Amino acid sequence: MFMEFGVGISTCREGLFYPVGFTSVEGLVKVAVKSEELGYAAVWGNDHITTQNYIKQKGGKPNFYEPLVVFSHLSALTKKIVVGTAVVIGPIRNPVVLAKQAITLDHLSKGRFVLGVGLGAYREEFEAINMKGNRGQMLDEFMECLTLLFNQTPASFQGKYYSFTDIEMLPRPLTSPFPLYVGGNSPEVLRRVGVYGTGWLPAALTPDQAREGLRKIREYAKLRGRQSIGFKVALEAGCYVSKDESEARRRFVGSPFFQHLVSLKRSTLKDLPSTSEEELFKRNFVGTPDVVISKIQEFEDAGVDQVWFDFIADDDEELLRQMEFFAGEVMPSFR
Repeated sequence: MFMEFGVGISTCREGLFYPVGFTSVEGLVKVAVKSEELGYAAVWGNDHITTQNYIKQKGGKPNFYEPLVVFSHLSALTKKIVVGTAVVIGPIRNPVVLAKQAITLDHLSKGRFVLGVGLGAYREEFEAINMKGNRGQMLDEFMECLTLLFNQTPASFQGKYYSFTDIEMLPRPLTSPFPLYVGGNSPEVLRRVGVYGTGWLPAALTPDQAREGLRKIREYAKLRGRQSIGFKVALEAGCYVSKDESEARRRFVGSPFFQHLVSLKRSTLKDLPSTSEEELFKRNFVGTPDVVISKIQEFEDAGVDQVWFDFIADDDEELLRQMEFFAGEVMPSFR
């Protein structure tokens, strides 16, 4: 098996994973281009429309950049690297418009775009635009709509939350089947991947959880007659690599990313036993190159295809140094 690596870019990570003031258009370009030069397989961007309550309480005013627009720009400046959303918040989008945007990006990037969708970790974003309804049911309908729009034309759908009639989605996707991933760790996410998706975007798992999750996805797929789908698993995790183990741990625990993981205990990471330092060390890639290599090998054995990292950093320069150090000290063990 050939393990791939990716980089999380700060489309909407400022204030959450990185300090306020971290993100700039120039920085996004620099990280994407450097990722390609260093041999990373993908860059992944997230999606938020407004500042989260816990960030507001700290007085933060982060800049969030819309990921599909960002990737339209980045795909024109790169040649090989995949650009992917991890994730677009499904219930606050229109599925017909999103399908059109995704197919357009598929063509602009010459098949290098992956559409990752999810529920969204913060319900306040859903409420901020006065959306009503059950978000889980909405996401199920949303994914069914996307599947129809990617696979047939004209397409029609009548549901509780979404409806459209005789939509001609042209041009047709360049990539088939269209790479539609689902983000999250919950049992419902596994079902959605098996029923609708082609890939899974979990976060902060153990190898055993990755292995068991993939088994359940395949079970759901078999029930829907989709056993021929070769599901991809692209795991998100935090990363800080250093020759000094204690320095790596200190930087991780003192980072905004660590506090962000703690905040997710109420949503995405609600099934974690705890958000103690040791529990989060176990689920992220923190330590010397040898420690990180060993942990990646465990995920490789569990069937994970790609690990992509939210590198711990206070500015672009530290982020680039971490990317370069990882590429030089860790990547060669998986080539």
